[in-house]
Amino acid sequence: MITGLQSDVILYTHSTPVDGADAIEQKIKEVVPEARAIGRSFNSLLMAGGPNGVVGAVLEGFEPETFGLVTDVPKRVIEGVLPQANGEFAIGASLALKLGAKVGSTIRLIAPFGADKETKGAASTDSSEAKYMDGKVVGIVKVGMYQYDSKFVFAPIQTVQEFYGQPGRVTSFKIRLKDLSQSRAVAKRLGEAIGYPFRAKDWSMLNQNLFVAIELEKVVIALLLTAIILVAAFNMLSTLMMLMHDKTREISILKAMGFSRTRMFKLFVLIGLGIGGVGVIGGTLLGLGANTILDHTQFVKLPNDIYYIDYLPVTYRWAEIGTIGAFAIIICLVAAVLPAIQVARRSAIEGIRND
Repeated sequence: MITGLQSDVILYTHSTPVDGADAIEQKIKEVVPEARAIGRSFNSLLMAGGPNGVVGAVLEGFEPETFGLVTDVPKRVIEGVLPQANGEFAIGASLALKLGAKVGSTIRLIAPFGADKETKGAASTDSSEAKYMDGKVVGIVKVGMYQYDSKFVFAPIQTVQEFYGQPGRVTSFKIRLKDLSQSRAVAKRLGEAIGYPFRAKDWSMLNQNLFVAIELEKVVIALLLTAIILVAAFNMLSTLMMLMHDKTREISILKAMGFSRTRMFKLFVLIGLGIGGVGVIGGTLLGLGANTILDHTQFVKLPNDIYYIDYLPVTYRWAEIGTIGAFAIIICLVAAVLPAIQVARRSAIEGIRND
């Protein structure tokens, strides 16, 4: 989802669109032999107007022959088709709601003078007059991330180049790699090799704020899980203490019949582990079942303007599940030791006399 629009690595200009796209692409192939596909694009900030008003948007001109190789956008068209000719646009699903547009609607793109030159891959224009272009919406795209679905307008790259009077020029190159794990190293190598006016970033660098937020949420969730496990362990401890109190006579009889302190200690530890094990196994199965249902139904909705996505995604990391289960078992074992020690130390005669 995250690499669905920006691909694995993007090489973009600092300022104006550049000529010589063929030479630059050849240079990319030399520097990045592990590139699986390379696509050119022309991006620009502008205003999009529809029946419900005007909002800020990003116009992306794409190469039809490479767009599906470097992005997942063609697979994310939920209504209509991608544009193929001048005067045709595809827009993000959230942007369509803002504009009140649908397939068949006409929207207007307005490029004000003095476009932002600091925006990644954005075109700038020297014209002092605003430019506008009317076109028909032929497709609705839902990448799955609000920051993309609420801003992007797609059109063939020739349409965008003609609109800005920049024939043959591009603002960015999107690169799909054979091995996604090499994206950070490739971005660094590419930036050093090509240099100004280009900058290279991989998918993780483009979404750095999102990953920082996710890491913070993981820490908070880990603390909450630890607190829940500790509360459960104290409940188990109180259960064992009550068991020790209620079964004082039976315990004393066992000791009087020759049940050693060591065996009594082991018995209560095993009881504690049994209680903890049943809880861990039951909780794990219940959690996996809930996650499976959530994965298939996506019934938990999120505010997509805050979390970037509109549903709670589910993934299974068996190493983390195993670690949490083992940690819970260890806590249960520690909680079972205290009552086990007290039972082992108690005199058999004292238990029978108190009874």
